[in-house]
Amino acid sequence: MQSVRILACLTALGLVVSTPESRAQSFLGSGPTERFSVPPVGDAMRRPEAPPPPRASPPPEEARRDTPAARIAPARRLAATTDGFRMEGEEATLRFPVYLTEAQTRGRPRLRISYLSAISVAPEASELTVSVNGAVVGRTSIQAPGAVKVVEFEIPEGSLKLGYNSVSLQASQRHRVDCSLNATYELWTQIDPSRSGLVIAPVAAASLELKDLPALEPDDSGALPVRVVANDKPNLPRLERMIHAVEAVGLIGRIARPVVEFGPPMTGRAGLNLIVGTAAELREMPDLESIGATGGPRLVVLPPRPDRAPTLVVSGTSYAEIEEAIASLARGGEVYGTPAGLKAASLARGTVMEGDETVSLQSLGVSTREFSGRLLRTAFDVYLPADFLPADYGKVMLNLAGAYASGLTSEARILVDLNGSNAASVPLAQTRGEVFENNTIPLPLARWRPGLNRVAIMAQVPTPADETCGLNATDSKRERFLILDRASLSIPTLARAARIPDLAATTSGALAFVKSERRPRLVLPTLDKDTVAAAATLAARLAGAAGRMIDFELAGDLQGGSSGPTLVVGPVRSLSPATLSGLGLDPDQIKSIWQARAETARAPGQSGSVPAPTLDRLRRNLPPRCSLPELILRPAPVSPPPVASAGETRRAPQARLSDGDLVTKWDETLRARHPLLEAADGVVERAGALVNSLVGDPRALFSAAPSTPATVTVPPGASLLMAQGFPSKAAVPSGFDGSVTVVTAPNALLLKASMACLVDPEVWSRIDGRFAFLDASDGSLETVGARNVDLIETKTRSLSNIRLVTAGWLSMNPAIYVALTLGLALLLGLTTTSLVRNIGRKNG
Repeated sequence: MQSVRILACLTALGLVVSTPESRAQSFLGSGPTERFSVPPVGDAMRRPEAPPPPRASPPPEEARRDTPAARIAPARRLAATTDGFRMEGEEATLRFPVYLTEAQTRGRPRLRISYLSAISVAPEASELTVSVNGAVVGRTSIQAPGAVKVVEFEIPEGSLKLGYNSVSLQASQRHRVDCSLNATYELWTQIDPSRSGLVIAPVAAASLELKDLPALEPDDSGALPVRVVANDKPNLPRLERMIHAVEAVGLIGRIARPVVEFGPPMTGRAGLNLIVGTAAELREMPDLESIGATGGPRLVVLPPRPDRAPTLVVSGTSYAEIEEAIASLARGGEVYGTPAGLKAASLARGTVMEGDETVSLQSLGVSTREFSGRLLRTAFDVYLPADFLPADYGKVMLNLAGAYASGLTSEARILVDLNGSNAASVPLAQTRGEVFENNTIPLPLARWRPGLNRVAIMAQVPTPADETCGLNATDSKRERFLILDRASLSIPTLARAARIPDLAATTSGALAFVKSERRPRLVLPTLDKDTVAAAATLAARLAGAAGRMIDFELAGDLQGGSSGPTLVVGPVRSLSPATLSGLGLDPDQIKSIWQARAETARAPGQSGSVPAPTLDRLRRNLPPRCSLPELILRPAPVSPPPVASAGETRRAPQARLSDGDLVTKWDETLRARHPLLEAADGVVERAGALVNSLVGDPRALFSAAPSTPATVTVPPGASLLMAQGFPSKAAVPSGFDGSVTVVTAPNALLLKASMACLVDPEVWSRIDGRFAFLDASDGSLETVGARNVDLIETKTRSLSNIRLVTAGWLSMNPAIYVALTLGLALLLGLTTTSLVRNIGRKNG
């Protein structure tokens, strides 16, 4: 009887979930009805319906529906890229490079796509096309507004090859009821990375080699977890080698998003266990008998087992031999893959351009396309050198080729966005249409940044009929715009000088740490496993950006040691107030907003793993790793209130501002509104610094003596901050020496969780300026630029580069440029007057 009641309850619950009202509530992200659906249709826990009658010859490009057993087979997940996992607008494409071993290419592979779409997407006119290595393997209608839908496509045998393969998703989306331009921004399809990927054999237990490390499987978020295994608390020399080994793993695996942890060995398919130590240190570790005796530098890959993920052992008889093994690991070997896969792997990092070159849009990943919608959007990534100086001394020329149809409205135009902001707009003015071959659009160099730059080309091509959706069947298929892949992008000669402070130069090439003549330091004020894991994650990400190992020297204190560039990673309580204030931060303000969170600990049962991919997170397109753990308040020791000294009045938290404070506040506000006036205040100081730099340090082209920076307010929602500068004001800095980059958070737990969000490719590419504040709950990032920067020479001095750097520096300092122009004009006038006065006869 009890089983009958349970069955009746489950049946009633299934009827409630399947009602239209519940679906609507699920789409809004409220209520308990959110669920994931697995083909055929309905709840994953529901008994499968009777299969339809067999067909004689199913279409080869239709999404395949397999048996329940096949559907639950694990998939080799897709790694995260800068494109993320969302396709927006009427036409959009995602491209993923996937590295496979020889064994994984055999058999009958399938591609599983798990996705959620906006309710405004019309399924009868919207389609998802899936390609593998350039060949279309399937198409399906886009129809998943209320729950995640999973479809699978068979991949022809032999299509996958050893090495990198390309998986491409292309969405063509149309709106249900609205034909306006604004309605195109409501169209999106979100891929669920936790249940999308190639259904193939796992990494073979008997054939895993060093060259197969790029085939390591990412986790549900698209990141690669690296678990550093140690049987005790490592000392600083061993910990230093562990971090170096993590850097090497990131380099050989071309990992864009490593996430490092310290703890016992991981289980499962995803990630890598990393064991580093001398033979004596590894003697006490279990299950390492198979590596044999260690008589020199050793790199051993242990295949996965049911109770252990793939494991890499780095060992030697001494720390020097371990460094030799790490260097051998970082060198890697030959890169394999199909032409499409190798191109996808290259485009995932952005096309590297050094300047004074022209490339076609085809090589940037743009293909020839005819478009019948209202807003065409195509984008590509360009990777500029880390020492590129962005300023108004030149322009990048985008030369477009294509055509547009007749009968477009006056709103028709080509827009070019650069790093999320509009950089150019060109009207499509010919009412009869036009075929253009060389439509040149200039893009100012000041809008570009060191490292990754996202260029988006958008063609607005509305017609009068769009206002009423009065399109007949013929008009709806009429092509409106054509873009040709033989169009090109021309980069002029770039000024090469590093700016400091500049977090973009740090995250794009770790410039301060690889260009300095002194060994860089990694300072860890506390050595708990969360702090060290955050530091190792950041070091691996910086090494990947630089494309080489960074020989960090570990230290436990910022004082003393080498005066080379320093990276400090630790909770805010471990940093001295002098360090924070020297970088332009207010220690008291940070304490007021972070004190509550600093007194927190992980809630019971929280492991800090990848957050569940709920419908709300998918709809909001949040980076999968950007989620803070649930915290509980930890009781803090009660301290007596501070006693004011004689003659000192302690200000209450809400005290009224004095007249002097009000005047200062208004003065700062007005100066912020008049940057020319603010820049004029430092003309004499900067001009003097210019003369001193040219006759002083030969590596500093234009430098200003470090002055006390104005304090910056940290946003209340920030869970992590990055700051860069010269805290020590004792002397003028020499190149990168003396620079300090600080990464901190309220406590070690939030530091580790926020770092996993920070290294996400979508977040990492937006770091810029002198300060960066991250809210790891949703991946939002705020940046603050530097008021004064030092320009440091990074290449052999040449007249042409000095000319470009000088022009760029003057464009960044308009007040000095105006003063010099007026001075030269005055000098010219005085000289001309002196010459003319002594020429000719005087009338007498």
